Order: sequence, then C-alpha cells, then structure tokens
Amino acid sequence: MTPAPEIPARIALIGFMGSGKTTVARILAQALGLQPVDLDSLIEKRAGSSVARIFAEQGEQAFRDREADALASLASREGVVIAAGGGAPIDERNREFFLRRSRTFFLRVSLETARHRTKRGAGRPLLQSGARAVRLLYEERLPLYRSFGQEVDTEARTPEEVAGEILSLLGRPTASGSPGESDG
Repeated sequence: MTPAPEIPARIALIGFMGSGKTTVARILAQALGLQPVDLDSLIEKRAGSSVARIFAEQGEQAFRDREADALASLASREGVVIAAGGGAPIDERNREFFLRRSRTFFLRVSLETARHRTKRGAGRPLLQSGARAVRLLYEERLPLYRSFGQEVDTEARTPEEVAGEILSLLGRPTASGSPGESDG
C-alpha cells in the first residue's frame, strides 16, 4: 500500500463571498488533523472590532492593511487550513502567500448562488454597495482567484462534498476510503 502524500504545511481557501470557505476549512481541517483559521475572525480578534466596524470607521484600506498583516503572521505557521477573505488575493502584498507559501484552492461559486447564500449581508460591507457594484467586483476577482488556486466547484454541493474533492486533490483518502475518488 502506498502511503498518502504529505499534507501541505498551509492550505488556503480563496473565493468570493458565499463560496463556503469558512465551513469547508473547518471540515477539511478536522479531516486532516489541522487547525482551521478564519482570516476575518483573526483580524476581528486582533482589532477588537468587527470587519463591518473596521470598514465603517477606518475604511477599506485600513482593513486591507490588517488583512495583509494577519496573513503574513500565518506565513510561517504550519498545520493550518486558512479561510481567506474574498478580497485577500487582490492585495499585492498577499499574492506570494497564495502562490508560494500555501497550497491554495479556489472555491468557485456563481454570483447568483453567492447572492443567495449571503442574502442578509450581515457583516459583509462590500455587499452594501448595490447589485451592479457587486457584479463588477465578482467579475474583477474571478480571474485572480483562478490564477492563484486550483479550482473546486461549490455549486449545488454540500461543504462536505467540496471538502471531499479537496481531500482527493491532495491525494488523501475520502469518505469512500480511496484517494482520488469523489462522491460528486
């Protein structure tokens, strides 16, 4: 029997709001015996303030600065699955992390599904900018997400199914017990 491939020191999940990054990160971390890290939660803990409040009181650039600092603090940490904020890959300071310091997966979601999953928009300041602005943001980010991470479709799939595909891509046994097999 061939041993399973080594688990990457850092796994990063990127994608648009509503792609399921936080939930999939928790499931994946549990399956691999790693620690899940939600980047927005880490920022909130360090700032003692919510993402929405940081945006409202300090502006998006202050948030992006905090985001880059938080991500940099994870660059030497091992054994983590990071759910990155939707805008993290956009910032030039973060790109090396996603390209070279982690195994990055892009959780693809359609704009319609993202809107449905985030319909209340609570704690998501960029959703307050209107439908046209959100569409432009989505269209702007999509090519960048694709350039940084191996794409995993989340449409009409449970978080467990998405995590199962990532496990397969990592060459790890899935629920069926065989690497490379997927339920969906």
